[in-house]
Amino acid sequence: METHQQHYRAISAAAVASLVFGLLSVLTVFHWALAAIPLVGILLSWLALGRIHENPGELTGRWQAIAGLVASVLLGTLGLGWLLFAHGSEVPTGYQRVSYEMLQPDPKKKGERVSQTAVELEGKRVFIKGYMYPGRQQVGLKQFILCPAIPDCNFCTRDPKPTEMIFIKLEGDLVTQYTPHLVGVGGRFRIKTDAYEPLPYSMDVDYLR
Repeated sequence: METHQQHYRAISAAAVASLVFGLLSVLTVFHWALAAIPLVGILLSWLALGRIHENPGELTGRWQAIAGLVASVLLGTLGLGWLLFAHGSEVPTGYQRVSYEMLQPDPKKKGERVSQTAVELEGKRVFIKGYMYPGRQQVGLKQFILCPAIPDCNFCTRDPKPTEMIFIKLEGDLVTQYTPHLVGVGGRFRIKTDAYEPLPYSMDVDYLR
């Protein structure tokens, strides 16, 4: 009597992990840093497929690896596409996107109070994102200070420099309330020439999101 013994093949751990990372690639839509998720998924997929090809009698999971690869590429691409669209569409027409790095004076030039880029932006409409510096008033705000990081955060910039703080004045009917979340503002960029002013930068804001 002839017996047939089925040989057991273990499923590749890399294949399973690639599928998990492939599904998690949907999170890419929330932040640029999360683009690392589909990249890891793709690498794990190729690793799994290579190992399965080299050890066909011992490993299985080829379809899981392929599914992980497809999910990583598709969801990662869609996520990055959304981030690019959101990044480009959040700046209103007629405004120039600026960053806090552009506003910092050159450390090599002693005595420079503001950056040359900031001087060139004087009076122009700009758009910048940041966090509100918390004050006593929480609602009905017509003015506040914008910083590049959450103030009083143990993992962020605790004491922002004067050139990392922008005095925001809301124009017209614009009014807001304090939020710990990232906000974007657009308006005319101003430089205070008085050396005794604690904050050299301000903005007359007519756009808030």
